[in-house]
Amino acid sequence: MSSYILFLILGLGSGATYAILGLGLVLKYRSGGIVDFAHGAVAMWIAYVFVDLRTDGTLPLPLIVIPHQITLSSAGIDTTLAIVISLVYAALLGAILYLAVYRPLRSAAPLTRICASVGVMLAFQAIAVLNFGTQSKTTPAILPSTPVTISGLSFPSDRIFFTGIVLVLAVVLAVVYRYTRFGLATRAGAENARGAALIGISADRVALANYVIATVLAGVAGILIAPIANLDPTSYTLFIVPALGVALVGRFESFWVVALAGILLGMGQSEIIKFQATWSWFPTGDVADALPFILIITTMALRARSVLARGETSAQRNPSVARPRTPLASAAFCLVAGTIILFALQGSLRNAFISSMTFTCVALSLVLLTGYVGQVSLAQMTFAGVGGFMLGHISHGLGLGFPLSLIAAGLCAVPIGILIGLPALRLRGVNLAVVTLGAAFTADALIFNSQGFAGGLTGLPIKPPHLFSLNLSIAEGHAYPRVIFGVMVLVIVTLMGLLVARLRNGVAGRMLLAVRSNERAASSVGINVAQAKLMAFAIAAFIAGIGGALTGYQQGTLTADGFSTFVSLGLLAIVYVAGIGRISGAVFAGIMMSSTGFFVTFLDERFGIGKYQMIVAGVLLVITAIANPDGVMSTSTGKGPAVAFFRAREAVYARLRAGSARNGNLATGGAPREPSDQPAPSPPEAPPALERPRHV
Repeated sequence: MSSYILFLILGLGSGATYAILGLGLVLKYRSGGIVDFAHGAVAMWIAYVFVDLRTDGTLPLPLIVIPHQITLSSAGIDTTLAIVISLVYAALLGAILYLAVYRPLRSAAPLTRICASVGVMLAFQAIAVLNFGTQSKTTPAILPSTPVTISGLSFPSDRIFFTGIVLVLAVVLAVVYRYTRFGLATRAGAENARGAALIGISADRVALANYVIATVLAGVAGILIAPIANLDPTSYTLFIVPALGVALVGRFESFWVVALAGILLGMGQSEIIKFQATWSWFPTGDVADALPFILIITTMALRARSVLARGETSAQRNPSVARPRTPLASAAFCLVAGTIILFALQGSLRNAFISSMTFTCVALSLVLLTGYVGQVSLAQMTFAGVGGFMLGHISHGLGLGFPLSLIAAGLCAVPIGILIGLPALRLRGVNLAVVTLGAAFTADALIFNSQGFAGGLTGLPIKPPHLFSLNLSIAEGHAYPRVIFGVMVLVIVTLMGLLVARLRNGVAGRMLLAVRSNERAASSVGINVAQAKLMAFAIAAFIAGIGGALTGYQQGTLTADGFSTFVSLGLLAIVYVAGIGRISGAVFAGIMMSSTGFFVTFLDERFGIGKYQMIVAGVLLVITAIANPDGVMSTSTGKGPAVAFFRAREAVYARLRAGSARNGNLATGGAPREPSDQPAPSPPEAPPALERPRHV
């Protein structure tokens, strides 16, 4: 029994980390309605700032290429001074992020705010990888770590001190935000910014102050956890998943509930590790990493109607959705142009173009699910991974050949899509994004790290495709990559594009757009909202599964690295920048922006800049969210040859529609319009009534 108690105590360190990060998330949400997915990445960056100050006396800046370090001392700085400098740095960083990114998005749609915070996360994580590497760093102890012995149990005391600091912070925050004028101003500005302005409270200033405090708390978390857990860019950034879970338990309101939930979550994870070491029947693998997802999904199910509710309503503009007008002609053009490009290219560039097509296939699933239905999904690469690995098991275990094995692999992703889509029946926006992020994180831990399912470090071999006696594999002898394989991928991706176009132009597309616009209004006209959402998740999972299977055919041996949580986040970033409501956006994302795609590979071979792709994607995601939520391929804003081409095309279509509309109105009196999720224009104001004079 004593060993079980010891593991509970050892779990206090990670639990206190989740709790203090959760406190920062509560602060950001209570003041500005921001659920910041970049909170863990900011904590990671401040931890690196502290470590560099402590060891080298240098102050790192979130920059690349140009000088990005300021030397403050030729040797390491004293621990106390390094902590002070790091926290001041955190305060300035928080102010800059709020003013530059989050303040312009206070009234933006949930998808736009989510994408902006994901962009910040990706940028900080990628900059940290370039500047500090992926190797873990250690730092000397900050809190007293002398062993403490109680009832025969010996454990380091730093866990107790860390937990005590978190509990004190939770009590102080609870008192300040409940009984002080600043706390009252925070609640007033969060509930109704306009109403607060009428009584002299600036919601922007209050939100700025709270964001600075929250960023400082993230810095405290990053600094205090560094001696306990090794510092690296990935694990610190993904601390956001359990932190979101404990913040949800506290409804993004109660500081002390968040603190207790974080501590208990850390203790529970530590106890699961003990169970795995003691009980042979207990599931192996990273089961402890699944505990935050269980916490998230349980909390969402119980509190879906109350969590993340805001007091202020506003007309929020979603990214526009394009309607494919000539899908068959566009598909024929893509087939011809793609085939010519495949014959023209060779070697690594041809392989990169094939990678662009497989990425486009997965991106199409995001266009359908997020662009058309408004369901924010951060787990699309999970669907792709299930399809890819199931292709290996089906082709080897069941002996199915191409194309039956490919179709079966895509269908295997459908139940996972429906399972992850079930919370969407009661959730939307930020809530659903949190659930899908937790699902992707859990899939990394339990599914893709499984030796039996994913093949472990060596990966899972994929049987090459053969159609009757025709060899469609990517390699044959010295020929690599083969044109015939690229043509096969091109045909399949084009069919997936036609499927998405068919859905958009049909009755199902109008139904999905109506659900995205207003679920209650859609339900009132007879649309089964639950059925529409699950259908979208199922079809999107199938398309993503096909994309993952094509990736397996291309790589030959499939590994889990290509389907991690960060790859899913990068997918959302790239497709949103390109245009998440357009099939052309998926194509543009695959060819021009994918890290293994044609354009990035070309630039990397010529100029060696491929390693900066994720930084560029993150920064572009933030800029796009603020300046043009419709994406690069939109026709409403922007400049450049692509936009000019689409504007000219739209002008031609507009003239044709105007002519057909005139003829249609004369013949039938007009036709009904598609549902729109944009705010309806206000009716013209009636002129004032003339009052009859009563006296002459």
